[in-house]
Amino acid sequence: MIQIDNIYKSFGTKSVLSGVSLTCETGKIQALLGVNGAGKSTLVHIISQLLQADKGEFSIDGEVITEDAYVYKRNMGYVFEHPIYIEKMYASEYLNFVAKMYELPKDSYPQKVRELLTFFEIEPDAKQTILEFSKGMKSKMSLAAALIHSPKHLILDEPFDGIDFLMTQKIVKLFKTLAKEGVTILITSHQMELIHELADTMAILKDGHIMFNRAYSDIVATATNEGKSVRDYLQECMEDPNPLIANYM
Repeated sequence: MIQIDNIYKSFGTKSVLSGVSLTCETGKIQALLGVNGAGKSTLVHIISQLLQADKGEFSIDGEVITEDAYVYKRNMGYVFEHPIYIEKMYASEYLNFVAKMYELPKDSYPQKVRELLTFFEIEPDAKQTILEFSKGMKSKMSLAAALIHSPKHLILDEPFDGIDFLMTQKIVKLFKTLAKEGVTILITSHQMELIHELADTMAILKDGHIMFNRAYSDIVATATNEGKSVRDYLQECMEDPNPLIANYM
């Protein structure tokens, strides 16, 4: 379980997160939606400790994560919207490097590297460095690196960026399988059609607050009652300039 409690974050005089709280249940896929600039990536960076919150805390499986915490990261997999690679490396070279960083047993990770390269359809012997990869190929590399150590928790910020439809559907099925096996997944995405078929619960981040966090089935029922598609209903919730939060609870 990932528990986020009363997180605040400002940059100068601009408040981005104003008391964000969210619970991501074990074995569930939690979507975090919001327009560009809503603070989704800022929250992801705080959970990954690339940023420090001004106030508030978060915990992983009941352990409050402090600034000097490190061990918990062995069970975390991250995909960032703007990832940083060692771009002069080849695909298999990079995944082997990540496996070594996680201190995986030397006799286990070469097979895992081959499996991930095969799954994501990345040619293991291609004479092309990550620097030369397309946007979609880089996104697949990020996902492969996030999965190399079989993490218990996945934090995914726009993980499908640039990936083609067929591969995206393949990854969606993988995420569903991982959730059934007990992996907790927090995912941000602007691709509503994917979130529809992927998430168990959906939260909307707006004006620094979580407007609601509801089961997908409840959202479908509300949208249907209002004569709207789920996509249109969620879009209206995110873009409404004067939301009455009580209407969405």
